[in-house]
Amino acid sequence: MRAPSAAALAGAASGGREAAGVLLLAPALSLFALFAAALAAFFGLSFRRVGPSGAVGDALTLGNSGKALTDWLYLRTMLLTLQLSVVTTVAAVVLGFPLAYWIVRSPSRLVRAALIVVVAVPFMTSLIVRLYSLTLVLGNTGLINRTLQAIGVIGPDDFVPLIRNQVSVVIGLVYFVLPFVVFTLAGALRRLDVALEEAAQNLGADEVRTFFLVTAPLAGPGVVAAASLGFALSATAFATPLILGGSAVKMIANVIYDQVLFAHDVAFGAALAVIALLATATVTAVYARLGAGASEGPGA
Repeated sequence: MRAPSAAALAGAASGGREAAGVLLLAPALSLFALFAAALAAFFGLSFRRVGPSGAVGDALTLGNSGKALTDWLYLRTMLLTLQLSVVTTVAAVVLGFPLAYWIVRSPSRLVRAALIVVVAVPFMTSLIVRLYSLTLVLGNTGLINRTLQAIGVIGPDDFVPLIRNQVSVVIGLVYFVLPFVVFTLAGALRRLDVALEEAAQNLGADEVRTFFLVTAPLAGPGVVAAASLGFALSATAFATPLILGGSAVKMIANVIYDQVLFAHDVAFGAALAVIALLATATVTAVYARLGAGASEGPGA
């Protein structure tokens, strides 16, 4: 009996590795297929007509999308969602970049560990608990207003409105997305070659010029990735505007919830969801394009 050749053994081993890879990918692919099927069903539902009783009919219509794109009530909600998401993204990147920089570059292990713990603590607590704790800080009788009254900035019966408005929603959104932004930026900064910064300083640049002329441009793709993630998380937020904004600030997720649960117009809610998804995907694609341009560099 002839022994199998080396090529045959190598082919069998390669086939075994491919089979193992397919088996490992199967759970993730199954989950992805489930979500893709749900999105496809939702997309199809957006073209259906809902009867007076709330039953979804078989007739197809573009009226749901037309209503969402022409009714100023819903257009204003989408614009508000875009506005708050952009403000949140900018604030999170501005606040998160120094944190990420010190996490990566601080010479003290204690400082790095402390910063990581501070940023990671929100992951260890329920979002609902965090949001209700913010109401105790931002409320009319909350910590901030009581402090301002105690130091005489405002009168004993006055208060600064920090709840049930756009300010509180932006604060809550920044609090929610900041850890994601910080860790994304930290990963990008960790990949930078420190030798380039040292070379710039050896050539006469101080730390400020080195940061703005070397570090920040090289971290551009990481900043774009962090901004893209922050925008996507902000634009799809539901609990934050619900708890901190109440009826005064409704983002698109809250309007979709109201349409499905209270107005019983599932088809119109699906149309709003599809339009919001396409808008978010478009902005994310623009961010990805900007990130690709930043990684190519000005000389590409």
